[in-house]
This record gives sequence, structure tokens and C-alpha cells, in this order.
Amino acid sequence: MFLKTRILMNYGKTRITVCKDVAELGVMAASLVGKKLTELLAKQKTVRAVFAAGESQESFLKALAKGYGIDWQRVECFNIDDFWDTRMTEQFTCGHQTTRQLYRQVKPMSVDLVQFNAPDPQAECDRYEALLRARPIDILCQGIGTSGHLALNEPGETDFHDTRWVRLVNVAEQSKRQLQVDPNFQALGYIPEKGITMTIPAILSATHCCTMVPFALKKPILTRLAAVRQAVKYLPASILLEKEGVLFVDKDSCPEAWTSIGEKAARA
Repeated sequence: MFLKTRILMNYGKTRITVCKDVAELGVMAASLVGKKLTELLAKQKTVRAVFAAGESQESFLKALAKGYGIDWQRVECFNIDDFWDTRMTEQFTCGHQTTRQLYRQVKPMSVDLVQFNAPDPQAECDRYEALLRARPIDILCQGIGTSGHLALNEPGETDFHDTRWVRLVNVAEQSKRQLQVDPNFQALGYIPEKGITMTIPAILSATHCCTMVPFALKKPILTRLAAVRQAVKYLPASILLEKEGVLFVDKDSCPEAWTSIGEKAARA
């Protein structure tokens, strides 16, 4: 249930909802996504949904795993990205996290993950891209990294008009620093240098988009995003200015600029 104290505003075409904490953010985002999935399933035989991993997604995934009355047997699930490193074991992959926190509980129609240890990463990009392009993506759920990335589309390496839907990329140094304090990856002992990710055009192709960004460590990057008025490649997540969807933040991650706008709107 949405609290009366929530703050609502826009970031370009994206609607912002400010929650009191990460727990409420997870429940509110899961409620919205669950409602949308149910609405889509009432009109379609199947639905294709993309999910992300990381500490910022945990409260959302765990809340969504409660079911929300969704007919998961008609939902095809994909992950937005994963690291690529032949040395890795499965327990440290993004796919393992989403499987443990969501897929294993709801048992969807199908789950397609990036093969993190594929011997030929380009062949894996081709394989995964073909799967994603097969039919439209109905809903996509994601976060924003401290580097400003969406998925693993990093500053300086992102093409808003990329002809590819899946690409092998370098993990930015800022993203590595973020992952070093993420409990999902700390025990690995190192951060992989490469990743396989959906590109920005693939992300934008989704009919519905939901972005979850809690925690104080995300406030600096959201503050930078709040200051730009058009999509810029040095902040890939700024493309959300051009994408209809919902961005959930909590009071710890919310930039002061957005808090001020919301408070003024509440007083009006």
C-alpha cells in the first residue's frame, strides 16, 4: 500500500516515486510489476519479462516472489546482464541471484540466463540476442549503478543507437568498486573484467519499464542524473528521460533536488 507521505514527480518521461525505505520500495515496486503482469496476462497468452540482480534489487525480487496472483506458468523470464568470466562459479553470477530470490520460488514458464562462462563470449551474445529479439519484451525491471550505468552499459562505452541488442563490455572501475561492497559478490574475491549485457536499444524496446534504486550510496549518481535535462552518454541512465516508466527511490537515495520538488508539490 502506498503511504500518504510518498513523493511523486517526473524525470522526463519517467515517473518518480520516493519511498520511506528499501523495504517499502520493494513492496511498492513488486505491487506495480505484479499488477502490470496480471493485466498483460489477461490480454496475452504469454508475457516476456526481464529482471536484474544486485543488492538494490533484493527487496523487490523477494517481494515479487510472494506471487501477487500472477500466473507465472505463462511468464518467460530473462536476465538483463551477467558477468563473463570462465573462472567464476555459478554462485556468484547474476543469474544465480535472480534464480535464488525469484525464479526458484515462482517457477515461471521459462528462464533464460546469460551463460557466464561460455567459451566464446561473442557467440553467447549472438545466442542471447536472438532469444530476446524473438518476440517483444513486455516488461523490464532494472537498477542504476553508481557509475550511471543501466545493466552493464557503462559511461564512455554506451551507444544509445547501438544496432546490437546484446554486447560484450568492459566493467567500469566505479562499477567494480560498487560490487566490492555488494554482499552478493564480496566472497568471490575479485570482480570480473567483462560482462554480457542488453544494450540501451534493447532496454528501451520493453513496453513497460520499472527501475529500482535504493540506498545512500546511489544518492551521488542520482544527484548527477537529476541535474541533466537530456540524455547524455557519460550518464547512460539519463536515457530514462526519454522512456516512459517508473523509477522507485528511497529517502536515502533521493537527491535533494527531487525532495524539494516533491515537498513543494505536496504543499501546493
